[in-house]
Amino acid sequence: MTIALYSIVTFAVVTLLIFKEPTVKIPFTTKHIKIDYGIAPLLGILFLLATFSINTESILKGIVGNSTIQPYAILILFMSLAYICLSLDATGLFAYLALRATKASGNSGKKLFVYFFALSSFLTTFTSNDIVILTLTPIIYYFAKTTKIDPVPFLMGQFFAANIWSIALYTGNPTNIIVAQAYELSFIEYSKWMLLPAIISGITCLAMLYIVFRKQIPPSIVVPQVDPYSALKDKRGAIFGTICLAACITCLNLASWLNVSIWQVTLAFALVVAARDALLSKNFVQENKTVTAAGSLALIQTLRKMPWKIMPFVIGMFIMVESLSAAGYIRFFASNFSSINCNAVSASFGTTIVSSTAANLMSNQPMTILFTQMLQNPSFAVSVEAEKTSMLALILGSNFAANLTLIGSLAGLMWSKLLRDKGLKISFRQFSKYGLLIMPLTFIAACLTLLLEILLWM
Repeated sequence: MTIALYSIVTFAVVTLLIFKEPTVKIPFTTKHIKIDYGIAPLLGILFLLATFSINTESILKGIVGNSTIQPYAILILFMSLAYICLSLDATGLFAYLALRATKASGNSGKKLFVYFFALSSFLTTFTSNDIVILTLTPIIYYFAKTTKIDPVPFLMGQFFAANIWSIALYTGNPTNIIVAQAYELSFIEYSKWMLLPAIISGITCLAMLYIVFRKQIPPSIVVPQVDPYSALKDKRGAIFGTICLAACITCLNLASWLNVSIWQVTLAFALVVAARDALLSKNFVQENKTVTAAGSLALIQTLRKMPWKIMPFVIGMFIMVESLSAAGYIRFFASNFSSINCNAVSASFGTTIVSSTAANLMSNQPMTILFTQMLQNPSFAVSVEAEKTSMLALILGSNFAANLTLIGSLAGLMWSKLLRDKGLKISFRQFSKYGLLIMPLTFIAACLTLLLEILLWM
C-alpha cells in the first residue's frame, strides 16, 4: 500500500514541478538550478528508487519497453526528425517560406492571416508541431513588430494550426508516435485514419479563428520590401535538406514493405543530413564569403538547438508509468474507463474529451503514455470497434489539448516563454478564453469525422 501511495504521489509531484519549474538553491553553494521538465522526472525516479518503489527491471523496461512500446525507438525517431528539420531551418528555408507567404498576401491582412495559418499547417504536416512552433513564432512576432500590427491573431493562428495539423502524419507529434507504435500502425495505416480528421478539423479551426479574430486582423498592412531569397543562408543546403526530408517521408511510407523500423529510416536520413552539415565543401564557403553555416559549425549550431531535455522527460515518464502499473493503478483506471467507452460513439467523444482534459492536468506526453498503457490493459474490456476508436481518439485528444490551455503540452509552455522573453505576454486566462471559443466545434468536427470513418471502414 505504501509503494502504491509513493507511485501516485511521485507522479503528481513531478507533474506539478514540470508546470511550475521552480528554481532552488544547491546546498552549500551559491548556485541555483531550475527544476524543469528535463530534471523533474529524474528526481521522481531517484525518489522511487530510494523508497524501493521501483527496481532496475522497471527502469530497464521504461527504456527498452516491451513488444508494443519501445521508448528508445520513439526518442530516436523524434530526435532524428527534429535534427533534419532544425538543420533545414538553419539554412533559412522556413524564414524564406514565411517571407514568400507575406509577399503573396500583398497588403491584405486577412490574406496574410490565412497564409500564415496555411504555412504552419503545411510545415507541421511534414515536420512536427514543436519544430514549427519554435521556428515560425519568432518570424511572425518580428514581422508583426515591424509592421506595427497586433501579433496575437497571427500567433494564435500559427499555434492552433500546428496542434491541429500535427495529427495528419505519424511524425507530427511525439504523442502520435507513442500511440501508433503501441498499436503497430504503419505510416500509411496511420494516415488512412488521421488525414481526413486533420483536414476537417483544420478547416473548422481556421473558420473559428477568423470569426474570433476578424476585428483584430487589420484590413491592410504595409509589407516590408524584403526579397525572400535574402533569408536563404544556404540555398544548396535548403535544397539538399528538402530532398532528404521528402525522401525520408517517402521511405516511411514504404517501411512496412521494406521490413525496417521507422526509427531506422529517420535515423539514417538524419545521419546523412548531419554528415552534410559537417562536411560542407570549401567551395561553398569561398563563394559565400562566410563560415557561419559551414563545416562543423552547422552541425554544432543545429545540435545546440536540439530539444535534448525531451529524452530524460520521456524516459522518466515511461518509468513512472511503469511504477503506476506495478502498483495496480493502470488496471484500476482501465476498468473504470472502459465503462464510458462501450461503443464507437462514446469512445470517439469520450476518449477525446477525457484525454484532452487529463493532458491539461499533466501535459500531453505523460497523459498519452498513461492512457496508452491503460487502453492496452486487459481490464479495458470493450469491443474491437470501441478499442480502435479509443486509440484513434487518444491521438486527437493528445494533440488538441495544447489548444485548450497553455499547460496542455510542452509546446504551449515553450511558446509562452518564447514570447514572454520577447516582451509579449499572453496570459493563461487570455489563451484559455480563445481556446474555449475555438476548440469545441473543432472537437466535434474531428470526432464526427473519426466516427464516420469507423462506421464505414470497420
